[in-house]
Amino acid sequence: MQTWELRYIETCTPEYAEAKELRFDALYGELGLPRELVEDTDGWTYEHLVALVDGHIVGYARLHLDGGASRIFQVTVALDWRRRGVASSLMNELIDLARSHGRTQVELDARAHVVGMYEGLGFVVDGQEFLSPRTNTPHFPMKLTLF
Repeated sequence: MQTWELRYIETCTPEYAEAKELRFDALYGELGLPRELVEDTDGWTYEHLVALVDGHIVGYARLHLDGGASRIFQVTVALDWRRRGVASSLMNELIDLARSHGRTQVELDARAHVVGMYEGLGFVVDGQEFLSPRTNTPHFPMKLTLF
């Protein structure tokens, strides 16, 4: 049973600041990487989605809509909420959003250890393993064709 609420947030809100902390802790801090890596400096526009439990953010993901394809970035779940379906819930919502915007596919770069989770959602590996230039961790490009 899902015990969290999904909500889209804006960058100028306290929820976004909380989401940045979660992103840092889970994506960069665990690797001993600098805090500035969590800053949004690419100039892209995203749809930011969070999972909330009792008003606290336990999951985050974002979608960039571009042309016929869409890209999902920074799927993040708090350590004590992992393996409960939070990431899948975030992903399904963003996939539905991409589909509702008429997109034909969704792409992402998955850390090697979570490729199986994305495959379970219908994504397929779409290239060779590479090291992320931001984290120096192994990733695979993946895509999902939308019908």
